[in-house]
Amino acid sequence: MNFSTVKNKMKKFSLLIFIIILIFSSCKPKDENVIRIGVLDGPTAISVIRLIDKPVQINGKKLEIIVKSDPQQIQALMMRHELDFAVLPTVMAANLFNRGVDYRMLACPVWGTLYIVTNNKDIKSFEDLSGRTVAVFGQGATPDVLLQREINRKGILQVKYDYSHAGNHEVAQALMQKRAEIAVVSEPLVSMLLTKNRNMHIVERLECEEFIRNSDVDIFVQSAFVVSNNFIEQHSELISEVSNAYALSCNFINEQPAEAARMLVAKGMMPDEQTAQTALPLCNIRYVSAFAIERETRRYLEIFHDFNPETTGGKTNVRDFIYQ
Repeated sequence: MNFSTVKNKMKKFSLLIFIIILIFSSCKPKDENVIRIGVLDGPTAISVIRLIDKPVQINGKKLEIIVKSDPQQIQALMMRHELDFAVLPTVMAANLFNRGVDYRMLACPVWGTLYIVTNNKDIKSFEDLSGRTVAVFGQGATPDVLLQREINRKGILQVKYDYSHAGNHEVAQALMQKRAEIAVVSEPLVSMLLTKNRNMHIVERLECEEFIRNSDVDIFVQSAFVVSNNFIEQHSELISEVSNAYALSCNFINEQPAEAARMLVAKGMMPDEQTAQTALPLCNIRYVSAFAIERETRRYLEIFHDFNPETTGGKTNVRDFIYQ
């Protein structure tokens, strides 16, 4: 990996953020009777399926879910002040906050959803990656950083990285068509691969654990549920109600997976109920308030800061980032 190339890209990305902020900083949501939550297609959209299937009102305001396919689209809406709440990768959320996009973290609803998947039956463990090529989407992004971290920690040698695939869908397609032998894939595409091809199997989940408080603690704080400073100033009394509605949706996924699977198929988010039920436990949906995982969040961001400080906006102190 060329570190200087990644660093230069991050600098250009940071400049672009500030240009967009200057252009769109005066934009405001038009309808004051709507609370807008932006989420990404995939596990985060799955986590709000109950709110999509049965829209709720909070203090007379309709809760509207806006689903986008790319984190950059969520980011653009945030910078135009068109979202009251959003769910996006924690590293991106922290980066935006540290660069002046004032959204604070309320919770982590989706934990690790990245898996090393292969179509080669002889590859059964991390050690079998030695001397092979792994397809991974997003050079310098979450999948790449965590994969390199695990490979370095376990001392796996001569692993090559293929960054030629633009996103999760492309890398999964390459695996299905055998243009790639091993790849890092995120749910729910992992489950789709497993149900479509019997030769496909999970080698390992990309984990992110550290020894904290006398036990191994999962610090894979992959997603951040954030609230805008505008909403905090104008409707702080509604934040707990929105949070509770989201938490109930996450609980619903785990408590009633069959019904959740039916909803996902009905809304066109999954191809069939069998695939949906396979995907749900692998999505690791678990709503945990941010103030309860402050240390874990900081440790998680430090992984990326150590890789390249630009990824987190140059800071890892989460005290201001986390909404108290």
